[in-house]
Amino acid sequence: MARRPRKRRRRDAAAAEGPDCFSRLNEDLLRSILSNLPTRSAATLAAVSRHFRREIPALLDRVDSLTLHEPHFQDPLRATPPVLLRRLALAPHRAIPPSTFRPILDDAALHGLSELAFRLTRRARLPKNVLSVKSLAVLDLDNCAVAPWSNVACPCLRTLRLNRVAILQELINKILASASCLETLEMVYCTGLGTGRSAGCTVESSSVRNLVFRPTRKLEQIIIRASALRTVTLYTRSRVKRLELAPAPKVRKAYLHIAKLPAKLEAFRVRPFLDAGVKLECLTLRGNSVKVLSSEFKGIPKLTVMFQDLRILSVSLNPSSIEETYFLLKLLESCPHLENFSLSVHEDMEQANNMPSTDHKERLSSISCLTTSLVQFKFRGFKPQEFQKELMVFLLTRGKKLKKVGVEFEKSQADAVRKILSIKRAPTERASTKYGNHYMELEYS
Repeated sequence: MARRPRKRRRRDAAAAEGPDCFSRLNEDLLRSILSNLPTRSAATLAAVSRHFRREIPALLDRVDSLTLHEPHFQDPLRATPPVLLRRLALAPHRAIPPSTFRPILDDAALHGLSELAFRLTRRARLPKNVLSVKSLAVLDLDNCAVAPWSNVACPCLRTLRLNRVAILQELINKILASASCLETLEMVYCTGLGTGRSAGCTVESSSVRNLVFRPTRKLEQIIIRASALRTVTLYTRSRVKRLELAPAPKVRKAYLHIAKLPAKLEAFRVRPFLDAGVKLECLTLRGNSVKVLSSEFKGIPKLTVMFQDLRILSVSLNPSSIEETYFLLKLLESCPHLENFSLSVHEDMEQANNMPSTDHKERLSSISCLTTSLVQFKFRGFKPQEFQKELMVFLLTRGKKLKKVGVEFEKSQADAVRKILSIKRAPTERASTKYGNHYMELEYS
C-alpha cells in the first residue's frame, strides 16, 4: 500500500514564537542593523530567513581584512553606502616613507577600522594620526617609532602591542589615560621610555588586565601599578635598580623573571604584590625572584596569606642559600592544594662551601600539599645533595597522589640519581636528553 505524503502544517502568526520585527522595515533601517552585525552572524541570518536571503547580498558590503605595502587602495573604498573595514595591516617597503600612509589611515578611520597593524623593516616614525583612530580596538606596532607630537584619541582601544617601538613615557601616559577600556598591554624591548641617567618606565592603569613587559638593557627602573591585573609577565635586566610591583588582588597568573641584582635590594618591592595575590592559580618565579622575596620576608616564620587556588608553582632556586630555601618552604606551606610543582636549581659554589648542614625533614612533613595534593613534580638541575636529596626522597615516599616525576641531571650524577629514584618503583620509566642533559621521567599508577 502506497504511503500518502504528509501534509505540511502551516503556522499562523499566532503560533510563532514572537512577532515578525523585520519584514516591515525599510532598507535604510535594515542597512543600519546589518552594518553592526559580524559577517558570520549575517550569514547565519541569511540562511534561516528568506527575506534576509534576498536583502543581505545587496545591503551587506564589507572588507574583512586588507594588507597594504603601498600608500593607496587597489580598489577605493566606497563612501555610500559605507564599506566596513575590520582589519588593516600596513607593511611598507623600506624605501616608502611611513608618513605617506596618513591619508590611508584617515580613509580607514571613516570606515569603522577596528584592528591596525603597522610593521616596518627599519625604525622610522609613524604617521601622527596612528593613535587618533577613534574606532580602533586593537593596535599592533612592530619595529617603528611613534612621533612625540602624535595625536592620541583612542577611547575604544582594548589591545595594545608594542614590539621594539621607540616611544616616550609621556605618550604611554596619554594612551593609558585615553584608552579607559584597555585590557591587554604588551611592551617588548621598547626604547625612549625614559630620559636622563635614571631611565625608567611606569605603567599605571586601572583597566589593564593582561600585561607583558620585557625591557631593554638601558632601563633602570620599572614601576607597575595596575590593580585590575589578571595575568602578568614581567622581566627585568641587569641594569634595573628599582622595581615596584603594586598589589593586584584579582591576579590569576604571574610570571616574574628578575635578572642580576644590585648590591642593595631595598629598591625592589615585590612583596605587596604577592601578599595581595590570594587568588593566584599559577605562579612562576625565575632568575633572582626568590632571592628578592626571601629578603623581603626575612624574619617572618610564615607567610601572612594562603594561596587556596594555587595549582601550578614553578620556582628557580639557589639551594645553597638558607634564606631562599626557607622561603620556598614557607611558600609551599601556603599552598594547600598545589598539584604541579617545578623546581630549577642554580647553585652558588661560594655559598655552598659555607652553608651549614640543616635537616629539613621536620619542616617538609608539615607541608600538606606535598603529601595530599601534589600530582606532578619536575626537578631541573638535580644533584644528590642535602636539601635536594631530602626533598626528592620525601616526595617519593610520602606523596600519596604523586603520578609523574621528572628529573634532569648531569651525566656524572646518573648512578646516584637512579639509586634515589629506585626508592619507589615506577611502572613506566623514560630516559632522554631533554633540556640538554640527562632526563628521566617516571609515571606511577
